[in-house]
This record gives sequence, structure tokens and C-alpha cells, in this order.
Amino acid sequence: IVSVSVTPRIVSVSVTPRGVVESKEEEEEPTHRAAPVGDPELFAFLGGLGLSALAQRFADELIDAATLRLLTIEDLESMRIPPAAAQAIVEAVSDATAAGSKKLVIHELLDDAEEHQAKVQSELDDHRAELARLKHVLVRRIPETLVCPISCEIMKEPVLAADGHTYERVCIEQWMATGRTSSPMTSEELSSTQLFPNHNAKQTIAAFLDKARELGRAVDADSE
Repeated sequence: IVSVSVTPRIVSVSVTPRGVVESKEEEEEPTHRAAPVGDPELFAFLGGLGLSALAQRFADELIDAATLRLLTIEDLESMRIPPAAAQAIVEAVSDATAAGSKKLVIHELLDDAEEHQAKVQSELDDHRAELARLKHVLVRRIPETLVCPISCEIMKEPVLAADGHTYERVCIEQWMATGRTSSPMTSEELSSTQLFPNHNAKQTIAAFLDKARELGRAVDADSE
């Protein structure tokens, strides 16, 4: 009679030609406990809260980081998450969402500012290109009131500064962006950094350039 007992070891039995039973014990290969599976982002989030032990429970419920944002404290407690841990998770998700929204708004504002600056610079470049084309027409003296004291070019967007002088908007803004608070014309301290559109100067410049364009077309026609 042969009795067999099950142990952690593996027992192999063989029968020899003489009928003698030989037994041989073999070590069972160790088994490794599976690591929690699921969303890596959620696992990292829980780890940051010191709640990595709950990762497997979320994995079993097929909850990822995106789904976690929709859960309430009551939802978590229904999953047998301890109340204190549930509250910590919801508060951390709320803080992360608020921070993300704030970053998104800041990025949008920066993008809008960059887009606006690029548009302004593009319009100024077009304006300067036209002045270069009209250079042969603008040989006569250009009124000083139409010229920016900083760039020494006919202005595109004239603005009035606190010193009473008119500048190209881009030029005076760049002047102030370097930290200067003095007047480019008088070197005296500006009482304010506010700038106001100079509509009269803009209208005068528009009329002056219209005449220059007409003269330019006439000169081009005579040369053909």
C-alpha cells in the first residue's frame, strides 16, 4: 500500500525492473506574487498619496485616472475604500484638476498674447516694406510729426505717451519692456506708462501715404 501526501515539494515516483519503488523529491519552483495591474498614471497618483496598497482594488474595478476624476467620496467608500483615504483621494483630485485648469488658462493667455504680438509685428513689417517701395517717392521732406522718434520711420500705430510725444506702439512698448521708465525724448521720468492711440496722427499718416501711393503709381506709369 502506497500513501501519498501533498506537500509544497513535488514527489516523483518510478518503478524499477525489480519492483522497487523509488521516490525523488524535487523542489517546487517559487511563485511570484503578481504586482498590481491597471493604469500606471493612477498607480503613480496613489503612490504619491501613500495609498499604493489600494491600487489593486482600483484595477479590479477597472478604474483608471480619467474615471477617478468622476468619483465621489461615497463612490469610493462603496468600493470599501477607508473613509479617510477616500477623502484624501477626492481632495487630491480636486486640487490637481484646479491646478490643471489654471495652467490651461495661463497657456491660452500666453498663446493669445503671442498670436497678437506676431500679428502686430507682421503688420509693421508690411508697413516697412511699403515704405521701402515708396522710398523713391518719399524723397521730399517727411513731416517730423509722422515719424517715430525711436525708429525714425513713418509710424503705423502712433500712440501718445505720458511725456506728450507720439511713438510707434511697438517701439515704445519695447522701450518700456526693458525696464525703462523715462521718456525717450526728454530722459525725464514718465508719470505713467499708459499709452493712448493718437487718432489725429494716424489720420494724417494715412492721408500722407495715400498721396505717396498716387504719386508712386504716376511715376511708375511715366517710366513704362
